[in-house]
Amino acid sequence: MALTKLESRDGTTDISIESYAYAYQDADNIHDAAWHRNWVGFHAPEHRITFDDIMLDSLLVAHYIPVFESFVAGGVQEVAFEPTEPFVSLTLTRRDGGGDEVNVRGRLEHPLGDETEELDFEFETSVLKVEQFLQGLREIASEFPVRKIE
Repeated sequence: MALTKLESRDGTTDISIESYAYAYQDADNIHDAAWHRNWVGFHAPEHRITFDDIMLDSLLVAHYIPVFESFVAGGVQEVAFEPTEPFVSLTLTRRDGGGDEVNVRGRLEHPLGDETEELDFEFETSVLKVEQFLQGLREIASEFPVRKIE
């Protein structure tokens, strides 16, 4: 299992994504073989949401690693993380140019009975916490690399 987590500066809010298996073990093409089974958790003072679904894929994780590396290094001031499936989207913006303050705006679509509920949220975090999220993406990429289909 490999986990990435983005936490607010004060620790009261976080979003976690854990890849714990390939979704399609017998896939016959690189795209289906790349999908992961994911556990997703969102915790805030007024919400505690968890669900299990197919959300990330190895190709997408590999795409986002250099994007977040550039953000952490200060090369870009904003990054949008939007997995292929519309369950979680995060937009991270540096509030003070080259400083440590990062604003996170997000949307979480999660199953609620037979319907989907959408939740918009926002919190402040730091570049260090974004770097920890990046490290989690690297761990996911390491544990669930793009599989070669023969």
